[in-house]
Amino acid sequence: MTDSVRLGLLAAYRKLLQPLVRILIRSGISFGETAEVLKTVFVEVAARDFDLPDRKTSISRIAIITGLSRKEVSKQQAILESGELDVDSNLNRVTRVLEGWHTDPTFTGPYGMPMELPFESPTSASFASLVRKHSGDMAPRAMLDELIRVGAVEQTSTGAFKVLVRMYIPREFHPDALQRFGEVVRDFINTYEHNMDKRPGMGRFERIMFADDGLREELMPAFDALLRAKGVKFLVELHNWIGAQENAAAVKKGQRRIRTGVGVYHFVSKE
Repeated sequence: MTDSVRLGLLAAYRKLLQPLVRILIRSGISFGETAEVLKTVFVEVAARDFDLPDRKTSISRIAIITGLSRKEVSKQQAILESGELDVDSNLNRVTRVLEGWHTDPTFTGPYGMPMELPFESPTSASFASLVRKHSGDMAPRAMLDELIRVGAVEQTSTGAFKVLVRMYIPREFHPDALQRFGEVVRDFINTYEHNMDKRPGMGRFERIMFADDGLREELMPAFDALLRAKGVKFLVELHNWIGAQENAAAVKKGQRRIRTGVGVYHFVSKE
């Protein structure tokens, strides 16, 4: 691979990752957690999709392909086998701070009520000392900003900080929505990857339409309504066609089935 292709590919991945990272940050997922998942995926894909004919993919080969150490490859393979992720969760660190604020005698007052804390104090309990004691290396200011953002902490009229909740609950998604999110993005990228080494017209169908110079803002609702009407009609037509084929032919037991479909989406660029 030439340097220009490598740089172009990395630039494309940077664009791809921007909305994904936005979702992660909004959901309270840290870089460390994401990096651990990425290591696991590198090992998983290298072992599954880059094996040699009639030969089991070794730890050494995976290490060469991925750039990870043999020790790290072994660790990630163990994670894959166990189905667990070995991460120091940002969620756990924030939770530990809130728990400490409610239970640690240093930061609670009479009847065990959490104290209102100044951000920093050389002589008494403070928010900064709470964070240093209960979250490891998390920066106190960054922790405070996050807790205020999610409504877990507020600043009082005296300038101190008051904890409002005991549990840290970042924006949540329904499990079904999370599964759909992963499948939709995966399916689209799989199609694009499949088409990258195919001649025009030989790959899977993938087209895009966009307004060359953008669309006037006042036209956005009308365009959205048009897309919904035409898009749904198109998808229903395809669904009916598939149903007709299934009804017209006798499906044999054990016959190979291929997961396939079409996705239609409306994009509005923020980048």
